[in-house]
Amino acid sequence: MKKLFIIIPFLFLISCSKNFKQNKDVLSEEEFIEITTDIQRSQALVNLKSDSLQSVRNIRIESYNVEILNKHKITKEKYNNTIEYYSTDADKFNKILEQVVKNLNEDAS
Repeated sequence: MKKLFIIIPFLFLISCSKNFKQNKDVLSEEEFIEITTDIQRSQALVNLKSDSLQSVRNIRIESYNVEILNKHKITKEKYNNTIEYYSTDADKFNKILEQVVKNLNEDAS
């Protein structure tokens, strides 16, 4: 449940609520779930480390995010476009988030 509280603000923070037309520069649901799961794993790792400075934590998170996007061979823009696209359909977006949480819970087991 804690992970859900981490995921939802993160995704809504990135996604600006603007009219978003379907774009070919959007990841499939499966790719989006996989990448978002990886990003949430890295954020959990940073949260486990007890750095005293928030700036150090932010640098680590940004560094991990860049590595994850490079690993999946996508740009930050494409990932953000994908968030915007899927967040326009609340039911679909919730299903995606539920799958990310399920993946994270399986990791924790």
